[in-house]
Amino acid sequence: MADRRNGGVRDAIDEKLVSLLCQNARMTLTALARELALSRTALQARMARLERDKVIVGYRAVLGDLSGAGEDNSLGAVLSITFSQRPCFPVVEKFRHWPEITNYYSVTGPLDAYVVVKVNNARDLSQLVDRLSAIAGVDQVRSAVVLKAECS
Repeated sequence: MADRRNGGVRDAIDEKLVSLLCQNARMTLTALARELALSRTALQARMARLERDKVIVGYRAVLGDLSGAGEDNSLGAVLSITFSQRPCFPVVEKFRHWPEITNYYSVTGPLDAYVVVKVNNARDLSQLVDRLSAIAGVDQVRSAVVLKAECS
């Protein structure tokens, strides 16, 4: 029914729902419904539509430091990638869910994608770049090590 009402177009409530889930994907349905002034049933219908329309493609846990050391000594990097094949989706699916990859961005311009990665050290970064470069359909991979990260 909701699909007929809004024609599959996202509205302000959908945008707020997505924003709330980005802040805390573990919010209960009751809390989300209360925050959006919706019934649980209406909320579940919206979530199902957003999932079906691939607006929401998954939920994930973001892990903190598991070592207990309190300091993050890992190495972050941004990889810029160009693909030699179109469509590039089948190529991306070969590496998109590798554990080192924290974010993937498909972009316009001379590059095709940016991949944000987190590895233990420079050797691991080199091996990751080599593994990625060896995938059929990947033309070029360049890396830039993150020197400082700040939250806005």
